[in-house]
Amino acid sequence: MGQTTLSSLFTFLLIFSIFHNSRCQKQCGVSDDRRGGPSRVRAGFWFSQYSLHSPAPTIDTSLYTHLYYYSLSLDGANSGIAVPPDQIAVLCNFSGTVKSSNPALKTLLSVAADGRQTSFSAMAADASLRAAFIASTLELARANRFDGLDLAWQFPSSPADMANLGLLLEEWRARIGEEAAPSTLLLTITAYFSNHLFDGPTTDGPDYPTDAISSSLDWINILCFGFHRNGNATANDAALFDRTSHFSASYGVTSWLDAGIPPCKVVMGVPLYGRSWFLKNKSKNEPGDPVVAEGPRQKMSNQSGVIAYLEIEGFLKDPGTKSVYDGRTATSYLQSGDLWVSYDSPQVVEGKVRFARRSGLLGYFLWPISFDDSNRTVSKRASGVWLGERESQGGGREEERLPEGGAPPPAAAGGGGAVSASAQRLSVTGCRVVLVCGLLCFLSGWLWV
Repeated sequence: MGQTTLSSLFTFLLIFSIFHNSRCQKQCGVSDDRRGGPSRVRAGFWFSQYSLHSPAPTIDTSLYTHLYYYSLSLDGANSGIAVPPDQIAVLCNFSGTVKSSNPALKTLLSVAADGRQTSFSAMAADASLRAAFIASTLELARANRFDGLDLAWQFPSSPADMANLGLLLEEWRARIGEEAAPSTLLLTITAYFSNHLFDGPTTDGPDYPTDAISSSLDWINILCFGFHRNGNATANDAALFDRTSHFSASYGVTSWLDAGIPPCKVVMGVPLYGRSWFLKNKSKNEPGDPVVAEGPRQKMSNQSGVIAYLEIEGFLKDPGTKSVYDGRTATSYLQSGDLWVSYDSPQVVEGKVRFARRSGLLGYFLWPISFDDSNRTVSKRASGVWLGERESQGGGREEERLPEGGAPPPAAAGGGGAVSASAQRLSVTGCRVVLVCGLLCFLSGWLWV
């Protein structure tokens, strides 16, 4: 070929490269400035029902780029947002209080809905009710100086619910874009750990509307915990890896990536609570061993079988408590008499945050931040690791260690697709790398013709 043809070819490739890179960048939505700067997302969910134990002024806001006020609910009568009378003052003062110590902090208002609430499903199915809901959320966020909104629908249970969720997100984003306000509200959802609902060896369910999620949201928070709320055996409730099932954080992350959500729109959840059971036989005390009941009702959670990290530390201080770290699943558990607890130790949290960084994710969130101890042990470890400042001190005493070597997640089924190695590491920069490699291969083949 002549010099003119070669020049034209390179011009075409340059234009294609710029266009392709622009598309990759658009997938990631908002700018780093709106997300909280180069550190990306280090988020925490502050539960309003624990405000007496952990009032907003006591939050160490230096550990977060984003804080969620969780949660408000739908008023079924008019599809607006219901604010309990005892929470009005707390809600009004929240943003101003936490931003007084960290002006760069972004606050988001989270609206929660239980999957059993038919009123929320009915709202999502009706265009006029969706419009009323959206208007109510925007008005409440603006009036109380929030920087964004979140929907924690746990969970849309049918294909119709999922389709209507997609419509709601698209209309919500469009309405935010129409606002005349000087700053655009962030929009996120807090969703199931996998893009395929109730994804497991023996269950099936609908897929999330990933196209609407990718185009309408700034990011998605995935609940990478609560895998074993019921059952008759002990289990790792928030495993990072699991060779035997799909119930792991790594599987959840890769299922979302393989479904088309870019990693720069995924924020991985880390729990600050553990799951507890009473053992049937104290000598049989490993994951999978039989239990007779959920653990006791705890003061912080006010739930049976749910124990805050600060309460777990009380057990760890007892010399009679056996504490184990399993490197194969990146989990910790403890045994105290006939009580068995699966929990995320600081060591586990460090591994999860490193996994999120290696996977090119936008960030992580802690749930709920009120469950950390008074020294903010877990929160500090997570933030330090994300920022590259690993904390040398751990929480509690040294744990017994099982062999290292976390297993990769099993291949996804159903809507998840097959797990690809690249899916865990893909980033916006990766778009450029793949493109350059392809161009080099093309040019190599052309020159040899």
